[in-house]
Amino acid sequence: MFTLKELEKQTNGKMINGNPDTVISIYRCGSKSHIKNEFYVPITFKNVNREIYIIDSVRNGGIGFFLEKGSNQYKEIINEALMINSNICIIAVENANETIYNLGLQIRKQNIDKEIIAVTGSVGKTGICSLISNILETEKAVLHDFNNSNNNTREFISTDMMVFENYEMGVFELGTARPGSMHYLSKLVQPSIAVINNIGTAHLNKFKTKEGIISEKIHITEFIKDKKLLFINGDDEYLKNLKDTKDYKVKKYSINEAFDIIEKDGQLRFKTAIYGKETEFNLNLYGKHHITDIILAIKIAEIYQIGYGNIVKGIMNYQAIDGRFKVWKNKENEITLINDSYSSSYESVKSGLEIANKMESKRKIAVLGKMAALGDEAPRIHEELGDLFGNLDFDYLYLNGEFTKHIFRGALKHLEEKKIKKFKTKENLIEELKKNINNGDLIYIKAAGQQKFSEIVEDLKKEYKLDSK
Repeated sequence: MFTLKELEKQTNGKMINGNPDTVISIYRCGSKSHIKNEFYVPITFKNVNREIYIIDSVRNGGIGFFLEKGSNQYKEIINEALMINSNICIIAVENANETIYNLGLQIRKQNIDKEIIAVTGSVGKTGICSLISNILETEKAVLHDFNNSNNNTREFISTDMMVFENYEMGVFELGTARPGSMHYLSKLVQPSIAVINNIGTAHLNKFKTKEGIISEKIHITEFIKDKKLLFINGDDEYLKNLKDTKDYKVKKYSINEAFDIIEKDGQLRFKTAIYGKETEFNLNLYGKHHITDIILAIKIAEIYQIGYGNIVKGIMNYQAIDGRFKVWKNKENEITLINDSYSSSYESVKSGLEIANKMESKRKIAVLGKMAALGDEAPRIHEELGDLFGNLDFDYLYLNGEFTKHIFRGALKHLEEKKIKKFKTKENLIEELKKNINNGDLIYIKAAGQQKFSEIVEDLKKEYKLDSK
C-alpha cells in the first residue's frame, strides 16, 4: 500500500489535492461502477477514455483518482471533484494506462518471492483459473479475480496486483487480443507455472492463423521463473508437439488420464488419480472439458503439495460460473435455460450446442448472436456454425447481430426456414421467444459479450422464475 505522497513519487506524478498521509488501499480500473474508498484509474479501454467516470467515482465515495495532464477536461474535472469533496486525493499523471502498469510492475518486484500461476488459451481460461484457485485456497491465500469480465489486460491485472502483498500466491488469466500483448503480461506476472489450454479461432482478426495465435501465446513463458513449468493440453493438435526448451519444461495433461467416464443429465462421473490413488468424482457439471481442466488442476495442486482431502474438497466445491454454460431451471414447468452468454467463439459455441443437444427436453431452442474477432474469416466461420445444425436436434434457431445472416444461411440447409428467425433487435427477439416457449423447453443462449445477451437471460430468468439449484 502507498500513501498519497508515496504514490506521487512512484508515478512521477503531481499531487493536486489531498492529505499526503492518506493511505491508498483500493484501486479501481476503468469501471463505470464504483465502490466506496476506491482510488479511480481512468484508463483508456476499447477506445474509450474512462475519465468520463471520474466524477461518478467521487460522488460514490471514492478516495481519489489519477487525472491525465493532457485531459481536455482537466480543470473542469478538478473543480467539480473539489466541489463534491474538498479532501479528494488527486494525482496528475502523463498516461493512466502506463501509470497503473508501471505500478503493477513495482508491486510484482516487491513480491517477487511469491509464485504466480498464469493461464492462457482461446477458450476456458476463467474456468481453469477458478478451479485451480478453488483447490489452492483450501490451504493458501490466493489472489484470483475470476470476475474480471474478460478484462485480462495488463491494466486490469496491474490493478489486481496492487493488493498482492496480502496474499501468498496468485492465479492470473492472461488474454491476448493483439500481437505483442503477451510480452507485457508475462513481464508483469512472471509466472512460475504457465498454462496454455487450447488454440482456437478467437482473435483471428489480429493473428490471421492459429499458428499466429500460438506464436503469441507462447510468450507467456518469456519471463517464467522458479519452477519454470509450461502445462499444455496434450489433446490439442496445435499444442501437443511443443517440446522442452532451455527456459522451461513442458508438462502435458489429457482427458485420457481419466476413465469410466459417464456424462448424463448434468452429472459428470469419472475416475482419475490423485497422488497415485484412484479417486472417483460425481459432479454437477455439463461437458467433458471439465474433466481435462480437473486433471490439470490436480497436477498443479500436487506440485504445491495440497493435501489429498483438500484437493477433493476443492474439486467438489467447484461450480460453473454464470455466463459460462450455467444451467437455470424451473422444475414445475420443466423449462431449462442455459446461460452461455459471456463470450463466443466457434469452438465454444460448438461445444455448448453439442452438450445442450444431449440434455433431455421436449424441444430445444438456440438463441445465437455473432462470434467476435474473426476478421476476414467471419462470414465463413459463421456459416460453418449454422451448418452444425445438421448434426443437432434443435427445433428453433433465433438470431440477432452482425454476421448472423451467415449462420442463417448455413442452418437453412438443415432446418425449415420457418424455424429460423432473425431479429433486428434483442427486444423483438425476446418478445417472439416468450410467445414460443412451452413447458419442457430448453433454451440455449450464446453470443459475443458486447451483444449483452445476458439481458435476455435475466429477462427469461425473471419471467419463468428460474434458479440454478
